[in-house]
Amino acid sequence: MPSMMIITKSRLATLAIAASAFTMIANSPAYAWPTEQDVATARPNPDGVPDCARATSGAKACFDEFGDWFYITDRQKDGYSAVALWRVKDANGSVMRGGNVWNRDGARTTRFKNKDLPEEYYVDWASCVGDYATKDILEDACGPMTRIINN
Repeated sequence: MPSMMIITKSRLATLAIAASAFTMIANSPAYAWPTEQDVATARPNPDGVPDCARATSGAKACFDEFGDWFYITDRQKDGYSAVALWRVKDANGSVMRGGNVWNRDGARTTRFKNKDLPEEYYVDWASCVGDYATKDILEDACGPMTRIINN
């Protein structure tokens, strides 16, 4: 029998509050890091093997530190775009850069965006769903953040 993760109501509430707060911050014009808005494009797969953030029903976002590639997959025909919400932090936890990479090409597509991110810094990203026309990420439409050190 496969193992299951049991999430208590208090843990679920904590996760929901954290995701909601992150979403509100990410959509607020006053949040602390500069926002880079990029559109991912169709191109041959980059050479590396990416690390992926936990997918949502509508999106999957991956990051390949070999070349700083984001892979964004739209997993559902729902009228929304898949988006990778990302930020780069230094060793002190200060956000240096951040933004969104959008796959606006529809369901069952994977698109790619190359970024030039600093080495030896933390890269955090999440799989999200949003409205590309307004650049709004839907509330409660992001999976948890994933972190690596960019080498």
